[in-house]
Amino acid sequence: MTPHDNPTPAVCRRCGLCCLKGGPALHTQDATLVASGVITRRDLVTLRKGEPVRENVAGKLAGLTEEMVSIRGGGSGDPDRPFACIFHDAEKQACRIHGHSPAECRALFCEDTSALEAMYREGRLTRADLIDTGGGLWELISFHEESFPAAAAVRLARSAATGDSRAAGLLQELAAAEDNFRRLFLERTAAPPEELDFYFGRALAVVCAPFGVDLTKPAKR
Repeated sequence: MTPHDNPTPAVCRRCGLCCLKGGPALHTQDATLVASGVITRRDLVTLRKGEPVRENVAGKLAGLTEEMVSIRGGGSGDPDRPFACIFHDAEKQACRIHGHSPAECRALFCEDTSALEAMYREGRLTRADLIDTGGGLWELISFHEESFPAAAAVRLARSAATGDSRAAGLLQELAAAEDNFRRLFLERTAAPPEELDFYFGRALAVVCAPFGVDLTKPAKR
């Protein structure tokens, strides 16, 4: 008998590497996890159309063609792993919501990613799937999306990174206006600050950070 006649079954070693690469995107079948409160709005972040994100399956940085909602990153406690899924328990090498894991987590096996690849871009949830689109909150989200589009900020950031001072100035104005919008929203509502990134996506200063544009300093005209 050769080793191939009785192969050792492939099993997860619970190394946690997949969890350290970031939180999973949510899919249609995950809506019940949000509705039941297993995953709350403060656990989520919206990645908007046009944002540069690292596609773990593709293994590269790419601009999103469609919006998606993901589990927030930053749960490792390790500054070198800032995007680790917040539900990852580094000490126990375990998932804090194991048994209620999102679809991508259930599909992923690092030694054979075919199941994840097959469903990766299918049926992704958006904010419209999780928020009443007939309410006042949705009106604010729509206003924010029209007034501070991520794709426009990314275009300005790309130009600013090449030394375009006009683009840098416009981007700084846009980012400052968006920051003001977010602050006013918190002042006038009872929403927890942790929910901002779900409602409005990441702040433009964060979105544009990969291009090396510092939005904390006045742009040179």
